[in-house]
Amino acid sequence: MALPALISGGSAVVADLETLAEQAADFAGAAIAENTRLAYRKAFRTFTTWCGETGLGPMPAAPMTVGLYLTHLATAGRTVSTMEQALAALAFVHRQAGEGFDTKHPAIANTFAGIKRTIGTAKMGKAPLVADDIRAMLATVPSSTVAGLRDRALILLGFASALRRSELMGLDLARIGTGTGYIELTSQGILVHLVRSKTDQEGQGQMVGVARGRNMATCPVRAVQAWMQASAASAGAPLFRSVNRHGRAGALRLSDRAAVDMLKRVAAAAGIDPDRVAGHSLRSGHATTAAQAGAAEDTIQRQLRHKKADTTRGYIRRATVFDGSSSAALGL
Repeated sequence: MALPALISGGSAVVADLETLAEQAADFAGAAIAENTRLAYRKAFRTFTTWCGETGLGPMPAAPMTVGLYLTHLATAGRTVSTMEQALAALAFVHRQAGEGFDTKHPAIANTFAGIKRTIGTAKMGKAPLVADDIRAMLATVPSSTVAGLRDRALILLGFASALRRSELMGLDLARIGTGTGYIELTSQGILVHLVRSKTDQEGQGQMVGVARGRNMATCPVRAVQAWMQASAASAGAPLFRSVNRHGRAGALRLSDRAAVDMLKRVAAAAGIDPDRVAGHSLRSGHATTAAQAGAAEDTIQRQLRHKKADTTRGYIRRATVFDGSSSAALGL
């Protein structure tokens, strides 16, 4: 961050101001969630690489350059959501640099509108893992090994809590940890304390309740307790950790990628197409299963912590598509 012009003060004042400038830059970078920042960094790097190949300037990016880039993404088969993320990344980087970026400029807005009308905005999406899928998957995961106990706990807590993947994998066993939040075992179940999340980027904190299950084999609370006991967990350690080939739980947090790989592997063993499974499948599966069971829309919205009801409806549309369908009245 560049320093403003100084009136007087000398080297000591300059050093103090430089320190403050560095801290200000850190705070500015913390204005968005870590996962969002990483996604923006990747999207901007892809844009600058394309600019280098075409000889166009990336900063500040001319509206015509952005329009051409969107056209490039469209002809390369990229989705509308990928283009939306690219625009968001470019806007963020330009703001941070003090540069203007007008997404309403005709060279950008008209090009993007034409792309959306041409290729459509429908998303294929990943398949939700509903309750029957979860039971089938658990049937393939042994409860006699440490790794199996971890995987069962991860699947059940992820499904029952409807946490985002980054939130789930960032959980610690106590507040003294450095993750996205921590868990607290209560008489009613598990209370998940989220220190920071996608919809709470200022870190005010959110709580998510996970009730005890009726069935011992599928109770998320029992599964987490069994994993904690088998892994000899210590306060403040990551909840989900790696397990070595000797069956011992390590100290390192299990990565998002490793968790997704596990879900795909277990899904395949249960006869579910692994290509339609992602970390998000547990969260969307919770919403779908709850809607099919008759849970109220606002109840599901609170659990998923969506700010807008429309977002929740997008999750449960698959579960309610046959509700009131006139095809049932055709007498076929």
